[in-house]
Amino acid sequence: MPIIKIFLVLMLFGQFVCADDLQDRTVRVVYLVSHDRQPQPDFQQAIEKAIRELQHWYGQQLSGPTFKLHIPVVEVAMSAHEASWFYSHTNGCNRDDWGFNNTLAEVNRLLGGKLHDPHYIWVIYSDGPGDKGRGGDGVCCLPEDDLLGLVGRHPTQKKPARWVGGLGHELGHAFGLSHPTDTIKNANAIMWAGFYDEYPGKAYLTEADKKILLCSPFFFDTTGKPVSGR
Repeated sequence: MPIIKIFLVLMLFGQFVCADDLQDRTVRVVYLVSHDRQPQPDFQQAIEKAIRELQHWYGQQLSGPTFKLHIPVVEVAMSAHEASWFYSHTNGCNRDDWGFNNTLAEVNRLLGGKLHDPHYIWVIYSDGPGDKGRGGDGVCCLPEDDLLGLVGRHPTQKKPARWVGGLGHELGHAFGLSHPTDTIKNANAIMWAGFYDEYPGKAYLTEADKKILLCSPFFFDTTGKPVSGR
């Protein structure tokens, strides 16, 4: 007997929408576990807490609109590579890019993650030892340093808020935001140094950042309508 895939169909604004489509244009978060490591529940919980907090923070900054989260909010993916591979395996001319390139390549193999994905913004946490978080072109990758920071176990920077703010910074790059042109005037912007000590209360999105995000297909108003059509 053939396997029948059952789609949940909802009536929305007079049209039928497949359940698979409801996942479209979401932020998709992956906790990538190395072959020689075991999934850590506290890491997974801290990642979900961080991305939900940032969903709220971005909404506050934009006076309502924010991004949607994929379901499940955090996907656990098991890598075929050991932790040391991610930031030591040659992948590109710049050694500082190896961690990003290797992490994305592994999630591409496992889940189809890629740059400029029209369906998802990819947030990938790898437990590979490293300290080079990167974001851009629809993807941000963060190493073990950030995982330890989220749970308060980083050796030098103990406040989880600094690491949530760091995710907010790299996520901004994934959404297409750049560092501010005036880094003195906007020293506390989240896209500059604001994520270190000023997040959440005093860090902010600049007006230029807000204009870009309000044109993004990944941001929706409080009724669920995309803001990019405004």
